[in-house]
Amino acid sequence: MSIQSKESMSRIFGIDFGLSKVGISISDPNKFISFPLKVIRYNKIDELLEEITTLSKKNNVNTIVLGYPLSMNFEKNDMTKRIDMFKDNLEKLGFKVFLQDERLSSESAKRIMIDEKIKIGHNKEKVDLIASTIILQSFLDKK
Repeated sequence: MSIQSKESMSRIFGIDFGLSKVGISISDPNKFISFPLKVIRYNKIDELLEEITTLSKKNNVNTIVLGYPLSMNFEKNDMTKRIDMFKDNLEKLGFKVFLQDERLSSESAKRIMIDEKIKIGHNKEKVDLIASTIILQSFLDKK
């Protein structure tokens, strides 16, 4: 199999980054549809990077889309600065990383859960998981 064939069969992760947990979604091999994968809880950023690296090897992922929470007036904030550093760490590990505007993705995820009559308070990790799926699907839809 050529390098081009391997690249075209690889998948993409979508990540909704949080300070103690991240939601991760994954694309189908054709990069049309985003599916929820898992939520990773972590204490140190190195633990998170190690877990993402392990997951990426299992799932043939070399590209990551990070949700980027610009403010409504497009200004950076504390979280975007943290995500910029996280992006740098992922790129040092060899990942191709894209930033995807994630404004309102968590709100959209909460609305989906309310529509499905899923209680948000007991299912906060599902919000992260659905948000990561929305982030990745938004990116895939632009391609």
